[in-house]
Amino acid sequence: MAIDLVNIAQSISKTGFKLEYEIGQTLRKNGWHLISNRCYIDDLEGTVREIDLLAYKVTNLKDLSIYTVIIISCKKNEANSWALLSRPVDDKDPNYNWRPFKGWTNHPAIHHYMSKMTWSPSYHEKLSKACPMLFSAPNVDVFAFQEMSKANSSPQNDKNIFSSITSLMKAQSYEMSILKERQKNKKRIYQFNLASIIESELVRVLFQDNDISAESVNAEDYLCRYILNQKEEVARIKFITASAFPDILRQYSIVHASNCEFIQESYDKFYRDAYKDWSKTQVLLPDFNTLAKPALRMALYRHTRKFATTSDLSLSWSEKKEALSVDIDADDIDLDMVAKLNQDKQFKKEIATAMANVFHYEGDFSFDIGIPF
Repeated sequence: MAIDLVNIAQSISKTGFKLEYEIGQTLRKNGWHLISNRCYIDDLEGTVREIDLLAYKVTNLKDLSIYTVIIISCKKNEANSWALLSRPVDDKDPNYNWRPFKGWTNHPAIHHYMSKMTWSPSYHEKLSKACPMLFSAPNVDVFAFQEMSKANSSPQNDKNIFSSITSLMKAQSYEMSILKERQKNKKRIYQFNLASIIESELVRVLFQDNDISAESVNAEDYLCRYILNQKEEVARIKFITASAFPDILRQYSIVHASNCEFIQESYDKFYRDAYKDWSKTQVLLPDFNTLAKPALRMALYRHTRKFATTSDLSLSWSEKKEALSVDIDADDIDLDMVAKLNQDKQFKKEIATAMANVFHYEGDFSFDIGIPF
């Protein structure tokens, strides 16, 4: 029997693969890099899982690459609509965190701020102004979901919706877990977004006092609370209809531009006084010593003809003198050697290069004996 090629093409067009292709094309046309059908191992269940699409934009800022990532689940349902059961938002609920930040960085300057509790509120304050549709407080609190028959409006189940949510959460957790081992010599920051795209209707079912109402929506936010690897997490998932995705994608492009602005502001703020702010200095000293200690050992050899092991160097800033000193451990040098090192043009040049590379500092400095307390 001959294969009915026309019927095969028509049948495939009724599956979610056509939606996945169309969403991918829209992403590419709007300048997003695309990874399709990425597989990963579900550590909890020991099974192989697949995420439909991972899209990203990247911008380089000096020694830092800024990635904005969208992890996307695509679903198609001709028979059922998706009903999102919701209630009014309770702003006073201490467990209601609508400002989760999902990101990772290995850049010491950005990590200095990202590790603080003020990072997420500050980030959302900026992004909610630039992209209110994606980062403002949700209009409602979605607490459950159901697929509803288009034929008779009867509840079906939540299997496909739940599958979309769990695949997004676990994919995000997996992607974040492997970043540390990827491109170790490259400084990066990633900001993650989750989107569940449905080629069907989205319905907001609102429970309020004694009333239940329903209305069609193009997008809705869902704050998902879950436990992964014995740690409680909150993820913000954007439900989006396929027809609304092209317009909303423009908002994600604004997110990337805003991410770059926010990161650059943090980057510039950090390095503005990194050489004299003790907390910032401590962050950068390991990288500085990687460059400075070999130069110190060679300088000591030039002056003593002996190879010596040396302790870490440190920095100290005198507010009174407005002067910076590079401090060397008292066990490694004496006052006579300090004088020689301050006259050593080669050593001074090597340390100046290290200061410029690590602290972004190009001003004057001197060598001194470090105070051990």
